[in-house]
Amino acid sequence: MKSLTALLLACALLPLPTLAAGWADGQPGYSQAYDPARNPLNDLSGARLKASMEKKKILLFVGGEWCRWCKEMNRFLDADPHLAKAFTDTFVVIKVNVSDENKNTHFLSVYPEFQGVPHFFILDKNGTLIKSVNTGLLEQGDSYSRDKFVRFVDYFAKW
Repeated sequence: MKSLTALLLACALLPLPTLAAGWADGQPGYSQAYDPARNPLNDLSGARLKASMEKKKILLFVGGEWCRWCKEMNRFLDADPHLAKAFTDTFVVIKVNVSDENKNTHFLSVYPEFQGVPHFFILDKNGTLIKSVNTGLLEQGDSYSRDKFVRFVDYFAKW
């Protein structure tokens, strides 16, 4: 009995895994990670169908797994489920990889030049460019500003 009590006490003191889901959980594969093997043109085709059916915009989230600010944006959205829901209610998100392994130069050549990542291209449901967004404008200190991000999402939700 003492060993059972000790085992239960030890288990109770172990840190529990977080129950919060990541912002992209439940989203299509093209929203999950920056995968150099993915074909963003194929992903855009699927996203156009989804955006049309769900009356959403498409957001090309250009970045890479190597990018600190890309990781921070994921952490920022994971930490704020209400903002993450507004984000995914407004946009069908496609993560477009840019890395030494695959820069996706051909796919990105049809969009305006951008200076750094992460970078957003907002498209309508048909895939036509609406706006190119420097995500540096959403930053605050070592993360992102909730107020700026809310205004950004609200602006495109009403577009």
